[in-house]
Amino acid sequence: MLDYRLKTFLLLSKTLNYTKTAQQLHMSQPAVSQHIRYLEQTYNIKLFEYYNRRLQLTEMGQRFYQQVLALEVQSQDIIERLRQEQENRRLLRFDCTFTFGEYIMPPLICRWMKENPNTELCMRILGTAACLEALDQGEIDFALVEGFFDKAVYESRLVKMTHMGLVVPVGHPLTQKKEVMLNDLIAYPLVVRQKESRMRGILPTGLAEHNLSYESFAGMVQCGSMNVMKTLIKNGCGIGFLHEDIIHADLVEGTLVEIPVVDFVLKRELNMVYLPHHQDPGLLDQIYQDLSEHLRQLGTN
Repeated sequence: MLDYRLKTFLLLSKTLNYTKTAQQLHMSQPAVSQHIRYLEQTYNIKLFEYYNRRLQLTEMGQRFYQQVLALEVQSQDIIERLRQEQENRRLLRFDCTFTFGEYIMPPLICRWMKENPNTELCMRILGTAACLEALDQGEIDFALVEGFFDKAVYESRLVKMTHMGLVVPVGHPLTQKKEVMLNDLIAYPLVVRQKESRMRGILPTGLAEHNLSYESFAGMVQCGSMNVMKTLIKNGCGIGFLHEDIIHADLVEGTLVEIPVVDFVLKRELNMVYLPHHQDPGLLDQIYQDLSEHLRQLGTN
């Protein structure tokens, strides 16, 4: 178990407020201050300072926070794994972003459960930031993300490099062209994800490198669902860029057509992310191997 003074430090690092920390821990504010002074004296470092009358972590305090947080995660993991051994069950907890959760993981989860019937599996589909926060809090073993993360803070393994392809409905005029350039697309409405989506940021960034934006297109439709995007495109409401894993089945069925754009390529990493010093590296190795093999069999790795 983590020392109670370290737990006080972790909470104060989040609230950055002695009063709120004391209230949440049901103790007095002087007691919180005493815990922090004890840690500063024990480790001979200054953890907090005031800047413009606001409490903040010092540089050493930030480093100390990362180390203590790792200890807390390991402590929780040990307790949970001991419980699993007593109950003869295996708990697998992970979060993933949309592409992983909706299009890559379901068949693999079915295989895992058939091969390991005593497994208790929990998967959530969240945004990249929420996945990383859950990882920091020790709520999950790993995260599968397609967004940006700090590789100096987290360990990671590249699952695959994916690309976003331009898709159009069957019979679209662009399918008749021998060679399609980016400027050929602006004559048509563009179907995109809603603003809250991190995936939506890839496309405008790529367009900006060519001095274009969404406003450059004949029109734009925003929606919050990949399936709705595909339906709109299939019905001739516009063209759009979607991840290869999302459109794979539609291309095989012939309900959508992917068109290479000669001067415009969008690529992004899909990564398995976890904290350093994980308690069960063998588990992570096995999951990564299973995931890589699964993608290889799909022919999309």
